[in-house]
Amino acid sequence: MEKISKELKVVANEIFLKGYEKASQSFSSLSGEKVSIKNFELFFGEAPDLLRKIIKTKNPSVLITDIIGDAKGKSYLVFSEKDAQAVPEMLIQKMKSLQSNPDFAEIILKEVDNMVSAAVITELSNQLDLKIYGDVPKMIFPDEANKEWLEEEIEHNENMFAILSSANFAFEDNLKICPYFIWILDKQFYSVFNQKKLSHAN
Repeated sequence: MEKISKELKVVANEIFLKGYEKASQSFSSLSGEKVSIKNFELFFGEAPDLLRKIIKTKNPSVLITDIIGDAKGKSYLVFSEKDAQAVPEMLIQKMKSLQSNPDFAEIILKEVDNMVSAAVITELSNQLDLKIYGDVPKMIFPDEANKEWLEEEIEHNENMFAILSSANFAFEDNLKICPYFIWILDKQFYSVFNQKKLSHAN
């Protein structure tokens, strides 16, 4: 992977933070509570290194969304065991139509992925002038998110540019969830990020 310049990191940080802020607004609408973003962080690295973080998360639930269009990529939204239980339990009170559905937890986590990933992907699309969008998310349950599964994902994403984004979504009733994303982005993203960096500097 090419070296990530300081200027590119600044531009990427601005884009992702705006995406997270929009996601928190969507969270607020869905939950009926004010949701704020705290401790936002962005890390850059090679895909295999960042993906290995998943296996270090205890019993993770992983939502995978393919990014398609002018540039290709994939996002992995990772919930800890605690957050994967807390989010559906909180939102099911607001999403009453799902209360009789035995798969309500999976449906709600997919909805959260749609909300957060779409906000970031839309911001990437707008800021980088790329026609991209997220496909339907796929859920990997904790018993599937094992070393064998992860090694397959790593094999498919070798030599890819990757970003890890994390933040706390803090709710008014003191619930705080801390999911993180691993974004696998192809060279087209890297090229356009660099162009954006140059125009940003002028």
